[in-house]
Amino acid sequence: MFWKFNTAPDDLVQVQLSVMLDRLDRMVHRKVELSRDATLMMKLADQFPGDSGIMAPLMFNHVKLTKGQSFYIGANEPHAYISGEILECMACSDNVVRAGLTPKLKDVDTLVSMLTYKTVVPTITRGKKMDDCTTLYAPPVADFSIEVIEVTPYNRYDVKPVKSPSILLILDGSAVFDQGEVKRLDMVFGGAAFVSANTMTSINAGKKGVKIARAMSNVHFF
Repeated sequence: MFWKFNTAPDDLVQVQLSVMLDRLDRMVHRKVELSRDATLMMKLADQFPGDSGIMAPLMFNHVKLTKGQSFYIGANEPHAYISGEILECMACSDNVVRAGLTPKLKDVDTLVSMLTYKTVVPTITRGKKMDDCTTLYAPPVADFSIEVIEVTPYNRYDVKPVKSPSILLILDGSAVFDQGEVKRLDMVFGGAAFVSANTMTSINAGKKGVKIARAMSNVHFF
């Protein structure tokens, strides 16, 4: 269905969009409660008039995440972020291929030729609690994983060394990072630091505590 719709002639797409949106408009005027997907399509129609991607909710899983939830998207699986803030970690990639809902270049032919076309419902998780401060989010691939580390005010936490370089990103609060006598960094919201493989780093949380995301290879996969 996704392939068929995205490769259809534009005049046919516009006719189908018009018919669908007219039907939804009539439902709104009659005070009929719209489904979550229908409401989203009306929103997309306002943001991207005439775009074929308006019908994407009919073909994709419409997933709403709450704080602390996550899910894994495999390679060559289409996705779009609608609203809100997320933390995304991805494998090295030299391309982003788009088909709709964007003012940027669209390459429909390339996209429809590369997709997996698996029909699945994503598994939503809350990660695995590793200790009092750390929650691990590890997908079923070796490329990457994320730890979310939360340290309460004025407390110290030693980040365990792993056989992978890491990037530490401050999501909230402030802290001082220590690597013995080698390096000392004052870190605040939005700051990021690189940590070499097999290196211990100590986090000294500030007066409001600190929340950190640690991105690295999925050392738990091997």
